[in-house]
Amino acid sequence: MQDEFDDIIELIDENGEEASFRLVTVLEYRDDTYLALEVLGEEGEEPDEAEIVFMAVVRDENGEDCYEPVEDEAVNEELFNLFLEKMDEEAEEEEDED
Repeated sequence: MQDEFDDIIELIDENGEEASFRLVTVLEYRDDTYLALEVLGEEGEEPDEAEIVFMAVVRDENGEDCYEPVEDEAVNEELFNLFLEKMDEEAEEEEDED
């Protein structure tokens, strides 16, 4: 499957630690926008197993996009289900193209 996005995002957490993510897709849920990010290992390497995290896109007081981790387990579960549906749809579309 060809990735829709090949963007690498570097984020700094509240402890000042830097982490690398690959943007997999963007999801819309309840009028909000979320990023599905794949956690990357050291030096941007992909780990043995994919780990997906979801970040809410919010605007700060200056109108700039910021990313906040989704803390609510129910929302995380809904986003994961939407993510799986979207990945299945994209895989089916690719099969139809072949």
